[in-house]
Amino acid sequence: MNGDFYLDGQAYQEMLDACNNLHFTEIVGGVVDFNLLYDDYWLQDSAVIENIKFNRGEWEVYLVFAHYKNPYRLIKRKITSCFCQSKAETCAYYMKRLAAKDQRGTLKVDKSLFQYNGN
Repeated sequence: MNGDFYLDGQAYQEMLDACNNLHFTEIVGGVVDFNLLYDDYWLQDSAVIENIKFNRGEWEVYLVFAHYKNPYRLIKRKITSCFCQSKAETCAYYMKRLAAKDQRGTLKVDKSLFQYNGN
């Protein structure tokens, strides 16, 4: 850094006032807000999709759990990372089969449910 950071007294006081006012503008979450964490029955009917990305010299394996009737309800989790692409693909294949409720792969996400408008 070339120079020292300087914040004058008025700007500092306004920043403190803004932080203090956050106490009055924010609201505390209720029990209903935690239903996302407790309502996990939809995972029983989820399709598992593997996703492999190359990031910083390694292949990261992600699994995406998406409900086959409502594809907007999904969870993406990082499973592992590998240094070889073929090892990552093999790991993703077996992790997908292990995590899938229906290992035959009959649960598929229907693309028509996304209601995409190209305009």
